[in-house]
Amino acid sequence: MTVQIIDTLAGQRAALETGSLDLFRSRVMEPIAPFWQTMLSRRPVGEGSADPALEMASAWGFYSPLDDREAGLEAIAAFEAAGTAQQCADAVQRGFKALDPGRHGFEVNPGFAFLLGHLRVLKGDYGAYTGAHTPTFAMVMGWPDPVGTPRLPVAAAHELNHAVRFTYEPWTPETTVGQYMVAEGLAEAFGVEVLGDPGLVGPYSAALSPEQLAAVRPRFRDALDLSGFPVLQGYIFGDWAAEQFNYPKQGLPDYAGYSIGYEVVQGYLKHTGRSAAEATYVPWREIVEQSGYFEG
Repeated sequence: MTVQIIDTLAGQRAALETGSLDLFRSRVMEPIAPFWQTMLSRRPVGEGSADPALEMASAWGFYSPLDDREAGLEAIAAFEAAGTAQQCADAVQRGFKALDPGRHGFEVNPGFAFLLGHLRVLKGDYGAYTGAHTPTFAMVMGWPDPVGTPRLPVAAAHELNHAVRFTYEPWTPETTVGQYMVAEGLAEAFGVEVLGDPGLVGPYSAALSPEQLAAVRPRFRDALDLSGFPVLQGYIFGDWAAEQFNYPKQGLPDYAGYSIGYEVVQGYLKHTGRSAAEATYVPWREIVEQSGYFEG
């Protein structure tokens, strides 16, 4: 089993240099079709587009020739000078070796891509980067940023961990706040582990102050078994995106679930002596119980 690394950044550069949407489709969108076609398949029946590739690129904020080409080329040059794409690829390869899903009985052959994203969808106050995954694909995108750029390799390993973790403990309509919270904390702990630098934990997973963590901890303890995707969104993402994504507000700070999940996983790793790679194959409830985080 291997990870297929797709050099989408080079494809974006070529498309921006020429202004060619055809090149953007063939060099960027077609190679990552397993990612966005999965997303496309989740739309209600009857919704369609004459150009689904460009529609999905716009929806996700993948930088294209329709955007400011000069600014995009400058951003790509900054990533190339920093070696960011190669660092992300290296992190994914090291991470996949550490996870070794075949040894655990899982057939996983994911693709991976790093893309230049547009600032209209990236949160500049959180490092101007994000990631996503499907069962067969992991993706990160960003814009050059002093906080986000050095953390993109962590994000790459984070999304890879999701792809493997949700093979072990699949996402279903019954997925709970506890499972989702642990998955986010575990993925970030794994990304930091792969890079070997605890200082590179991402701003999403360190979004809450100690006082905020203490205040919301009882809320999460009592919500571990709640399910329903709108409910999960409210607990994991907090209130900031409730109107944008049409889920009910829970009265929680931004990215509360990421921060609580990271604390839970850190407690589990400390108490058990296991690595984040090993914990990827441990049930979420066991991680919560052995973390000791909600005791007392």
